[in-house]
Amino acid sequence: MQETLNLGDAFPGPAEDILLSWSLRLEDLTPEIAARRLLARTGHKSGPLPDGACGRLVELLRQAALSGTEKPSRRRGGWRSRRN
Repeated sequence: MQETLNLGDAFPGPAEDILLSWSLRLEDLTPEIAARRLLARTGHKSGPLPDGACGRLVELLRQAALSGTEKPSRRRGGWRSRRN
């Protein structure tokens, strides 16, 4: 993945396929943690997105890095509280 990001504008995409392939090969890390580490290591954690498909890949990695930080909402009720 780091090599793909290093390609910059030369990366032809599609970003979604690369991200899916990468995430399926992760062994001991969650995609969130792996994405955070990769973005920090490559300097893409923040700032403007690169052009083209590489920018789309960085955008997807940023989304993956944040996906585990949201707290799940608590839903009240459920099937037991429904009244017919």
